[in-house]
Amino acid sequence: MNESALMSTLSLLGEFLTESGSSPTWLVVGGGSALLAHRLSSRPTMDVDVMALREWEGNIVSAYPLPIAIKNAAARVAAELNLDQDWLNSAASLHGFDLSQLPKRFWEDLETHEFGDQLKVSFIGRPGLILLKFAAALGRDQRRDIEDLLCLQPTRNETAESLNWLLRHFHDRETHPKIPTLLQEIGHADLTPDIT
Repeated sequence: MNESALMSTLSLLGEFLTESGSSPTWLVVGGGSALLAHRLSSRPTMDVDVMALREWEGNIVSAYPLPIAIKNAAARVAAELNLDQDWLNSAASLHGFDLSQLPKRFWEDLETHEFGDQLKVSFIGRPGLILLKFAAALGRDQRRDIEDLLCLQPTRNETAESLNWLLRHFHDRETHPKIPTLLQEIGHADLTPDIT
């Protein structure tokens, strides 16, 4: 999906949720979908990563498992648009961070869209995406994570803050073997002595 297809897909999801008379739903989305929504990247995405659910009052809660009404509506969208059945998934909410531990900056610059009366989608902003992409780059070997970081262009301070937070809260160690290469690739090799 490109940006246009993403928005059309979510619009259809909103239509189906309205048709079914479901309760209002507010998704918090990261990954490639958020990069597209913020126009930080043009790389198409195959799915929509739901990081969390937001209650209508604003509280952030886990998205795993997705409510049955969302699953049913997403299945209808998949059939209508010939998408994978798991095009809308909350695996990131299951295997990701403890939402309560995320730094305040993670929730900054969210971009929220309304798709009908029953669906809102908040796309994780640039500060949160930088943290997520550094986490992905340290945790797996996929070139797209580096490419996405290059699109995000984290500053020296953003890079240091994100990597130091990840080492303290996620990797539970003082260093990580991938950090020197990662810093070299994104143009901040000079930070290596300070982080590792």
